[in-house]
Amino acid sequence: MLRDYQQEMKNRMAEAWESHRSVMVQMPTGTGKTHLLAEIVRQEKGMVLIVAHRMELIAQISETLKRYGIGHGTIVGGQKKVELQRVMVASIQTLTKRMEEMEMKPDLIVVDEAHHALAKTYRMMWTQWRDARFLGLTATPCRLNMQGFTDLFDCLLEAWSIREFIRKGWLSDFEYISVCPESEAMKRVGSLTKRGADGDYQTTEMATVMDCEESIGHLYESYRHFAQGKRGIVYAINREHAAHIAERYTLEGVRAAVIDSKTPTAQRTKLVEEYRQGGIEVMVNVDIFSEGFDCPEVEFIQLARPTLSLSKYLQQVGRGMRTSPEKSHVMILDQVGLYQTFGLPTDERPWTKMFMGELAGKGTAGNEREIVLRNDPDDKMLMNLQMVRIKGLDCKQEGVEIFVKNGKYGVMKDGRITCQACFERMERLQGNYLLMGIYPYQVFRNKRTVIDHEGKDLKATLYGQVEQYGDFFKGKDLDGRTIYWDAKGGRSYPTLPQIIRAGRLELIKLGERYRPRQQECMLPTDCSKEEIYIGDQVTIMGDQLIVRMDLKKPYKIYGYLNNGILVGNSTGTFKSDYYLIAPDGHRVIDYQRLPWNTSKQPDLRRLKLKRLE
Repeated sequence: MLRDYQQEMKNRMAEAWESHRSVMVQMPTGTGKTHLLAEIVRQEKGMVLIVAHRMELIAQISETLKRYGIGHGTIVGGQKKVELQRVMVASIQTLTKRMEEMEMKPDLIVVDEAHHALAKTYRMMWTQWRDARFLGLTATPCRLNMQGFTDLFDCLLEAWSIREFIRKGWLSDFEYISVCPESEAMKRVGSLTKRGADGDYQTTEMATVMDCEESIGHLYESYRHFAQGKRGIVYAINREHAAHIAERYTLEGVRAAVIDSKTPTAQRTKLVEEYRQGGIEVMVNVDIFSEGFDCPEVEFIQLARPTLSLSKYLQQVGRGMRTSPEKSHVMILDQVGLYQTFGLPTDERPWTKMFMGELAGKGTAGNEREIVLRNDPDDKMLMNLQMVRIKGLDCKQEGVEIFVKNGKYGVMKDGRITCQACFERMERLQGNYLLMGIYPYQVFRNKRTVIDHEGKDLKATLYGQVEQYGDFFKGKDLDGRTIYWDAKGGRSYPTLPQIIRAGRLELIKLGERYRPRQQECMLPTDCSKEEIYIGDQVTIMGDQLIVRMDLKKPYKIYGYLNNGILVGNSTGTFKSDYYLIAPDGHRVIDYQRLPWNTSKQPDLRRLKLKRLE
C-alpha cells in the first residue's frame, strides 16, 4: 500500500502523461521511489523496461518487485540468453550493447537515478523506442555542469521537501556536526585547486592532501567521541583512503570493513548482510552507497570526501535518513566542511531551475555560509576537536549563541546579533563570563576580548596567553607587560588587586586608596579609608552618597543633621532646594536651605553609619 505522498505523486504522474511523453520525478533519498516504481509497474498493462546503471540498484529493484509479486526478467552482463518478460530490469551498459538484437517494444521505460540520463548510452533509448513513455526517478535532478534535462524529459514533478518529510515522520531527523571553518581539515579542503573532467575535485589531489595520518586520526577521534558503538557509513576518497581509514578503526577495536566497485559481487553481498546483522559496525566505502543502498539502521554518516556535487552530497547524507525503530535520529559527521559548501540537507533547493539548466547543482568552495552553533556544555570540547555542533534551523533562537560567517565567529542574543562576525575563534569561559573572542592577527599578537552572558563585548584588550581568575583575566598589554583586566570594573591593573566588600559595594584597594569597582559607577575615582562610611541603605565615599546601591545616581553631600544627611540633586549641581536623606534611604523633598559647613568632619554614629573596616 502506498503512503499518502506516494499516492499523490502517482496521481500527478498519470495526469502529466496525458500531455507529456517523458516525465521526471524528484523525491528525496529514503522516501521510497522504488516502491512507487513497483506499484506503477504492477498497474501498467503493457511492457515495462526498468534501467539502472549499477548492480546494487538492479538487485534492489528486483527484490522490491519480488515483494510485490511481480515476475520479471533481467538484462545484465554474463547472460548467454535473455528471456523477455512483460517486465525487464536492465543494466544500461548491457542494454546498449544488446539493444539492436533484442526485439523489445516497451510501452513504459523507467530510468532509476535519472540524473545520470544525460549520458550518451541513455539517449539511445529515446531514439530506439520512440513510441514509449518515459519515467525518470531521482532525488537530485541536477548536474555540476548546469546541463539541464529538458531534451529528454518534458516536465519535472517535485515531492515535498526533506524538511516536510522529517516533520511528518517519513524521514529521520538528524544531528549535524561539522568541522570548524578555521580547522586544519578546512584548510586542506581550501588548498584543493584541481578539478576533474566532471567539474568536481580531482581525486588524485584530494587523496594526496587528505589521505594522511593526521587527517585519518581526526576522523577516528570524532567517531570515538560522537558515534562509538553506532553503526554507520564512511565515505572515502578512493580505495587506498578507504583502506587506511578501516585499518585505523580496526586497530582501535572497531569492526570495520571496506567496500568499493572492485569488491567482488558475492563478497559485497556478504559484507552488506553482515553489516545489516550488526557484525560490522563501520562500512567504509567509495561511491558504492551513494545510490541504491537501503539500510534504515544507519545511525551515523561520516563524510571524509570533499565534493562540489550537490547530488553526491544529498545522496550520501540521505543514506542515513531512513527511519528505524532503533534510532531517534542520524548523526552526520561532516569532516570536510560540506555544510559550508551546501548548507543543511533540509535547505530548500530550486530543483526546477536545475532541471531546466538555469542553475548548476554545484556548491561553492569557501567559508561564506553562516553557522549558528548549538549552545550546550559540550561546545568547549567540540571546539578542541575542531568540530562544531550546528543548530537546527527549526530550533528557537534563545539565549546567547555563537554563529560563524565568512570564516569568522560572532555572537547573537535571542536571534539578534550583539557582536558582528569578526573573531578568529571563540573559547568558552567559566563563571560569569561566557566567551573569549579572539580577533584576527593585529599588530604583534592576536587581541582577545571577553563576552558576557548578555552577548555584550566588554571591550577587553588582552594579548598573548590569557588566564582566568574569576572576574579577572591575566594577560599582556600591547607593550608586553603583564596586566590583570577586571571584567566587572573594566580596568586593568599591574598586579591582581585586593577586593574589599563594603556591604553591597565592591571596592578596589590600591595602596592606601580605594575606588569603586563597578564599571558603571559615577563615584570618585578613589578616596581614603577615613572618607568611607557604610550603612544598611546608604554608603558615603568622600562627598558623595549612594542610596540602595544606585551607583549611577550618587548625591552630593552639603551637610549633616542628627536625623539625616543634607544632599543636592543626583547630578551634583547646585539648586535652591536640598534633600534630606535618612539612614534608611528615605528622602524628604524640599528641605529648607541652610548654610551648612561641608568641610566639618561629620559625626555619623548618630546616623548608625560605620567606617570601612
